[in-house]
Amino acid sequence: MKPAPPLRLLRPSSALPTKSASHPSQFLSKPLPHRPFVSDALNPLQTLTASRTLPYHAAPLYNLIADIPSYPQFIPYLQSSRITAHSSPDSLTKTRWPRTADLSIGYGPYEEVFQSAVYCVPYTVLEAVAGDALPTIPKRDLPHYYEDGADGSEEKSAGNGSSIFTSLLTRWTFREFPFKPPPPDGKTPQEGEASRPSKPRTEVNLVLEVRFASAVYSALSQAAAPKVAGLMIDAFEGRARELLGEGGGGEKEG
Repeated sequence: MKPAPPLRLLRPSSALPTKSASHPSQFLSKPLPHRPFVSDALNPLQTLTASRTLPYHAAPLYNLIADIPSYPQFIPYLQSSRITAHSSPDSLTKTRWPRTADLSIGYGPYEEVFQSAVYCVPYTVLEAVAGDALPTIPKRDLPHYYEDGADGSEEKSAGNGSSIFTSLLTRWTFREFPFKPPPPDGKTPQEGEASRPSKPRTEVNLVLEVRFASAVYSALSQAAAPKVAGLMIDAFEGRARELLGEGGGGEKEG
């Protein structure tokens, strides 16, 4: 069987923002909004989730997941990845974040090359959408993507009839909070314990939403797909330990 041809369709929103960015907590306290996908009982939209609390500041963790070219070094089944366009500099960090990227996923004899639109709210959320998937981040929180009038529509291309995926959304969110370890006996604070600085902790959440192009692919995925989110977040934790050390926290940015 020949591999399915690459999916080359993007549908990012194009309206210009009208308000300033909302507080970052909105991305963590609200569920993903419902999007009007066409109902398909044979090819249902599968939602996979995983989370992990890691002993680092949010900024260095976020920078790891925004480093798209490094994905093949730690993300399972990722054969290659490259950034094809960048955003304008954001107002917080003056950084140009990924706007579009090409990624190649391979498993056994199958390989899928697809183009994603990428949206970054620094140190808070990174979202990548491909195929029929739509971004969930409000446009007002992404002025560095829309202020120049570009919306990624120039990157669209038609023809996804026999692709493995018809829709794919990947969403990483990061929430940092201070943490003080409890006393050794769980009851009595040690001398000087109250004056010790808290250590960084960041809650990392991963959501994958995927719809397959055929009932065959959807059925084949039933056994393996539920494990993918867990494998990805395990791999991300390993990458953090490799580059940031064993829970040192890294340097806080922004």
